[in-house]
Amino acid sequence: MRQSPAPAVVPGALPVIGHARQLLGHRLAFLESLREYGDVVTIRVGPGRAYVVNDPALVREVLTRRAAEFGLSPQFRVMKRIIGNGLLATDGTFHRRQRRLILPAFHHSRIAGYAQSMSSLAEERLGRWRDGEVVDVDREFGELATEIAVRCLFSEGVDQEGVAEVVTALPHLMSWAGSRGLDPTGLLARLPTPLNRRFRRSMAGLDELLGGIIARRRADGPGPEGDLLAMLLSAQDAETGARMPDQQVHDEAMSFLVAGTESVSRTLAWSVYLLARNPEVRERLQHEVDTELGGRTAGFEDLPRLRYTRMVLHEALRLYPPGYLISRAAKVDTELGGRRIPAGGVVMFSYYALQRDPARFPDPERCDPERWHPDRPEAASQEAFLPFGLGAHGCLGEGFAWTELAIVLASLAARFDLEPVSPEPVTPVPTFSLTLDGLRMSVRERRGPALHHPVPPVARTRT
Repeated sequence: MRQSPAPAVVPGALPVIGHARQLLGHRLAFLESLREYGDVVTIRVGPGRAYVVNDPALVREVLTRRAAEFGLSPQFRVMKRIIGNGLLATDGTFHRRQRRLILPAFHHSRIAGYAQSMSSLAEERLGRWRDGEVVDVDREFGELATEIAVRCLFSEGVDQEGVAEVVTALPHLMSWAGSRGLDPTGLLARLPTPLNRRFRRSMAGLDELLGGIIARRRADGPGPEGDLLAMLLSAQDAETGARMPDQQVHDEAMSFLVAGTESVSRTLAWSVYLLARNPEVRERLQHEVDTELGGRTAGFEDLPRLRYTRMVLHEALRLYPPGYLISRAAKVDTELGGRRIPAGGVVMFSYYALQRDPARFPDPERCDPERWHPDRPEAASQEAFLPFGLGAHGCLGEGFAWTELAIVLASLAARFDLEPVSPEPVTPVPTFSLTLDGLRMSVRERRGPALHHPVPPVARTRT
């Protein structure tokens, strides 16, 4: 049998460092440029090689039908320092077992309960904003998403001091992961740098906080029936009856805190930025929320009617997916798209590049929520829309995230306009996720709000 050829090597690699200059200096533009060279191409990362997949159909193969051929990549070495054996950083039989145990915590009926905390905390946060003040939106949404994650995880089992500790610590962990994840040697993580010291202090503080809460719950009983920690403590394996040990509960709690804050806060920040840059989109969104909410905070029961809100969030996630670059490692010699991938080869794909492909999304740089209307022809391009992943490693909390995003964005749009302090466009910073470093926006209170004419009906969007 004729052996499949290896993927073509992308030009521009330098001796020793390969394509490191492009990855470090112009990462997003470089990832987009790779589609010109084929569906599967080779880039050099230092002395090693990585295989970049530019075809969404092949990405879906890796994540679903052929998932058994691809395991965790070295990228997850960094995340294991933060979440241990949490769901985000495990694979195989253990991963499948943990996923089964945790899945009931994200059932639709549970999310309806979590939505009450989302609404009350959104109301509390927005109630602090004053007309004319300037806010750092990345920090504001980071703190709000963290508060929501902590409340849903622990209910009332952590005081405000503990919440503040999590709010302070998580950005240090994500900053460290974004930086150290780029180091193929692992040496930078062992140096006595300020970033490493902040990481170690933050990890120690969170370990102590989580350990104390879990120990108290074990001693006093699972606690409030509606929170995630109670679900983790009481979850039993259907075959063996075994429960999770305390360390595993700790690791899954850390996984939830990381996943439940980073992607949500970034998406909210990018959403309000896009609204400010696209007044016609903001006006259409305000038509909807004025009609459906009349200035109040959104609740779970409002979500089926907030259709355009969800379309705006779709477009924000298309343009700025938080998990913009994902990697897996081939467990065996295999092939993708007729190209040979050796065992151990790192396979990479960029949701950012896939979701800006003009072949699938016409005028891809334009913010156009209407492209997600099911009657639009390009709605079929959802094959390339993968911000929450897919398959066994798809985000288990996707429904949780969509609920939180819609509640917060609709509640904010009902009460405020946000305008960037600087007229200059924001350039995304690709670290652990796509950040808006230091985006400051002026708060403008919407008076009334003045209700506009009813919003024309919009068919329910699909995900």
